[in-house]
Amino acid sequence: MMDRLDKINIVILVGLLLITAGMVTQHEITAKKQDRPESDAGLVLKKQYEKKIAENAETYKEVINLQKLGHYAEALTKLEEIIQSHPEKAQAYIYKAQLLNSQGNLVESIKMYRAAIEMEPDFVDKKSPLFVGNTVLKLIPEARSKLNREKKLKPGDKMITAALDNIYYLQRRIAGGCE
Repeated sequence: MMDRLDKINIVILVGLLLITAGMVTQHEITAKKQDRPESDAGLVLKKQYEKKIAENAETYKEVINLQKLGHYAEALTKLEEIIQSHPEKAQAYIYKAQLLNSQGNLVESIKMYRAAIEMEPDFVDKKSPLFVGNTVLKLIPEARSKLNREKKLKPGDKMITAALDNIYYLQRRIAGGCE
């Protein structure tokens, strides 16, 4: 026969079991929300990036092929045609910067990277698949040392000053600063 203390213990144990079951359920719901890879907004953004990358691959297919073959002048010519017909496409300026750098034109390459980044801020967003910051950061030390040497030789040259301004701009943007 159960006395009063046994009944109280049973009620307490049942209460603890209900609380534990509620906590486990709450944890599972929270874990499922965290296991979802992306929110709806994140999924939409990812699809937009994928669409943009696919469009770029199609638009610049010939330029990319010419670049791979080492036909930089022909690739630049084709790229200029694309820029003339679609000046709003920032990716064209990235390809132009790469081609100019391949030809040894570091100053113009930096200028084109700046133009592209001004048009498309995602190029310096580390979370974006369009991020080109690492490529630009590799160019900056060489460009800065070259331009600083030239600045010592030609202290009043406005082109050198403008080129250094482009480098400083790129460094700030890649570091996460404002314009």
